[in-house]
Amino acid sequence: MKKNNLLIGLVFSIAIVNTIQSCQSVKSATASKMLKFNFEKGKGYDYEMIMSMDQNMEGQKVEMDVTTYYSMDVKEDDGNIKTISTTFDRFKMKMGMNGLNLDVDTDDPSQVTGIPGNEKNPMNMVNKLFGAIKGQQFIMKVNPEGKIEEISGFNQMAESIADSLSLEKEKRNEMMKAFSQQFNDKSVKDQFERILYIFPNKEVKIGDTWQKSTQTAGQFAGKYNSTYTVKEIEGDMVTVEEKSKILSDNSQSQIDGNVIGVLIIDSKTGLVVSADQEMKLTTISNGRTVEMKAISKIKGKAR
Repeated sequence: MKKNNLLIGLVFSIAIVNTIQSCQSVKSATASKMLKFNFEKGKGYDYEMIMSMDQNMEGQKVEMDVTTYYSMDVKEDDGNIKTISTTFDRFKMKMGMNGLNLDVDTDDPSQVTGIPGNEKNPMNMVNKLFGAIKGQQFIMKVNPEGKIEEISGFNQMAESIADSLSLEKEKRNEMMKAFSQQFNDKSVKDQFERILYIFPNKEVKIGDTWQKSTQTAGQFAGKYNSTYTVKEIEGDMVTVEEKSKILSDNSQSQIDGNVIGVLIIDSKTGLVVSADQEMKLTTISNGRTVEMKAISKIKGKAR
């Protein structure tokens, strides 16, 4: 009799669990969430962006790992546009190419100040330059879709960094030119729109899809045609799948690439809590072919 009672109890327990799971599944399948960029005024948000890249250019291999830490503080909100002050908190980069190794970390004082007695070593200047970037700020104005309407502060940033390095006029000009090529309104706007300009600015449910187009400048200038699909909704967290096709945006080069990824977004704020993306890209320019594979990871948190 006791065995029968235990068996009956077990059956009821399993039935209850299955019922709860079924209800949760139905709830997730029918739930909808407003999905837009909605950082709150007076609040702070931190992003860690990691990219590991392997590049092959006609047998010449380049391996590079880059990690950038940003802190973002919402200063103004007019009901549509968020004005955000963004700070470079930390920058790490490791690169290997033809026996040349570069290792930069703005949180490593020995790298930032350089090696005594090696003032003419170009790596010293690279380390000092990135060390001077730490703590620099710029301003972004972002709409509910995550599109950056305006970005500013990089001209002043370049001046501030050049002043901090106390360079001679010729070297100062060279440094500012090199800095501006990598850190400017356009390049940083492109970088941030890849993780911000992703929102439909409407209620979504599982299975909903929408498209976005973004562009990148620099060596791998191209146009990203992205499709986002809601895969899961659990509480405030919305899991979104990304599939992007990368094409050339000019006649000087041919680009063929794609990105697949999964993003988890806090629907209350639009914070990308995590993102894992994989990119494969082939570029043909001036008769030279470059193949690249990259894995990127993003972690976001509210302060």
